[in-house]
Amino acid sequence: MYQQLPRIFPLTAYSEPLDRRRAAVTYTISAVMFFGALLSGLSLALQTLSGSTSLDLAILMRSVLLGGVALAAYSLTRNAQQTVAALLILLAWSALLFLLALSDEISAVIGFGGMLVGISLGALLIGEQTVLYTLIAALLYTLFELNAPLESAPENSSALIVIGLPLLIVHAGVNYTMARNLRLVTRQITANIEERSVRLAKASADLVQRVLGVRLALETVLQETVRLVQEHFNDCHEVQLFLVDRDHRNATLVATTHEASRPNVGKYQVGVGSLSVIGRVTISGQSVLVREESEALPYRRSAFLSGTRVQLAIPLRVGNDIIGAIDLQSHNVNAFAPEDVEALETLANQIAVAVDNARLFAEMQEKLTENRRLYEQASAQLREIERLNRQLTGGVWADYLSSMGSVPAFTIDLVNGRVEDAAEQTPTLAEAIRRSQPVLRTFQSHKILAMPIAVRGQVIGAMEFELALDQDISNEQIAVLQQVIERLGLAVENLRLLEEAQRMAQRESMINEITARMQAATSVEAVIATATQSLADAFQAPHVAVRLGLPTPGSNLNLESRNRR
Repeated sequence: MYQQLPRIFPLTAYSEPLDRRRAAVTYTISAVMFFGALLSGLSLALQTLSGSTSLDLAILMRSVLLGGVALAAYSLTRNAQQTVAALLILLAWSALLFLLALSDEISAVIGFGGMLVGISLGALLIGEQTVLYTLIAALLYTLFELNAPLESAPENSSALIVIGLPLLIVHAGVNYTMARNLRLVTRQITANIEERSVRLAKASADLVQRVLGVRLALETVLQETVRLVQEHFNDCHEVQLFLVDRDHRNATLVATTHEASRPNVGKYQVGVGSLSVIGRVTISGQSVLVREESEALPYRRSAFLSGTRVQLAIPLRVGNDIIGAIDLQSHNVNAFAPEDVEALETLANQIAVAVDNARLFAEMQEKLTENRRLYEQASAQLREIERLNRQLTGGVWADYLSSMGSVPAFTIDLVNGRVEDAAEQTPTLAEAIRRSQPVLRTFQSHKILAMPIAVRGQVIGAMEFELALDQDISNEQIAVLQQVIERLGLAVENLRLLEEAQRMAQRESMINEITARMQAATSVEAVIATATQSLADAFQAPHVAVRLGLPTPGSNLNLESRNRR
């Protein structure tokens, strides 16, 4: 029922508080007039139908007139024309009093009282400028009553002259003064509210700009936030900030302006949904205002700090997620007026965004640090793998070259057209191999360019070019040489791998052949003989001996004596 009243009697068209109150009173008077006219008409209709009295057209017309005026006043008030509606009500009220007085249905005293009510209604519904017109109407009514026949009510006429006229003037003056003062006071209150709202909005904007305008660590943002709130709002003597953990079980104190509570930052926790103010705010998402005398509230005031008389807890909301709460405590018992709470709630939403961004930035920094650590670790492991790979490659090539008997080397003399299967180890070649990079040296009659040959980062040799003294080598030519020599390294590595694969294939074939021979034997002696003969042929050993069984005592002596033979 109460939820439907704003729809039936809307006040959104009136921005000023005084105008809204006058519109509400106009709605009320219109409703009373309409239902009074309706009840009067129904009563007259029932009496007529029952035959107890005849139809009184005057009463019926007055009922219809009052009902029409009530509907018109209601419609005008809905359309933001409350002043016109109030004038219509005043005219109907004055006309009704004149009609009732003309038909002798009311006494002069009652009519005079009705005029006094009309003056008060005009001052209340419209303002002090209407008092003059309602006073004129009251004076006219008084003159009308004075001109009535004296025999009808001589005592009333004398009372109107002696008491009524001064009372009428005094009543009008009082209503004029009250209406004027009411308007001035209302304007002053509205101005104060607007000034306070502007000041709060400016303070909020300054606070948010100072918090959001600087990229700080999360702990710094939290502590700076509570400090700036305390600094900008005079009623906030202590400010605390709580953040809800990821599983929404506890709210942890993360920042405070209370010196004694500083050691508890990061340690003090409040259960989400507990019987504390912070617990209620973080579970319901609604602001909670607790005053010192509010002992009957269903939650404890355990978070009251020393000297606190009022506590206001506001949720920090990001979208539909409640990330924490800001706790404002004041020593002033009248702190946190409704307009202050509204401004602080707006500020809390902005603080929630700032805190959430700072927390996300901190998490991102942690992830970047962890990714950087993992990258450095992976890079170190990769470098170690490359080092081991180069080491293995160098060892393999060293074994390969030593197994060849002579190191592959060639010298090409384009002047004489000679090709030699040898090349001496010059200082330039040695330097290119040691430095693993091209080396260019200039001598008196020529230039020497040495290029290292590498396989998987491991240098396995070098190539040297003798150039004319006036011959220039560009970077592009050196790049071409490097690419060709890299492919040379890959080619010789592929050939080495091919030779190694062929050797492994030959070894596997020999093993398979010897195994097949042994499997074809039908006795232990035949197997041993076959294995001995095959291994002797494969390794070209002049003497092979095989004996099964464990050595007996003295066998070493026999072996030494045999070796001496």
